[in-house]
Amino acid sequence: MTRRFAPLAALCVIVAVAAAQSGLSGRWEGSTPNGAKLQLDLTATDAKLTGTLTRNDQKTTISDGRIKNNTFAFKATLEDQADAFSGEVKGDELRIWLDRRGPESAVTLTRVKK
Repeated sequence: MTRRFAPLAALCVIVAVAAAQSGLSGRWEGSTPNGAKLQLDLTATDAKLTGTLTRNDQKTTISDGRIKNNTFAFKATLEDQADAFSGEVKGDELRIWLDRRGPESAVTLTRVKK
């Protein structure tokens, strides 16, 4: 009986990982409490995250992007300052924060519908 459920369990894990990755891909927009416009254009493949971060029309490529379940992390440089970012996605909302400030300073972005 265990042999029957092993392939089903593996398939469920693959589907869950794929859903989390595809859920992160796309365009996300919002603003910081001080009014800076933020935009993320993300592509998630396997456990890797690529894309761009734009703040007030200043665009930069993200690096070292990685995904684990519904959380993600990457690095980006804006105004000559390198920063590490972390976040989590839940449906059509994405919370992102600077690692040096912590999750209590998270900004919520929403998915841009096509």
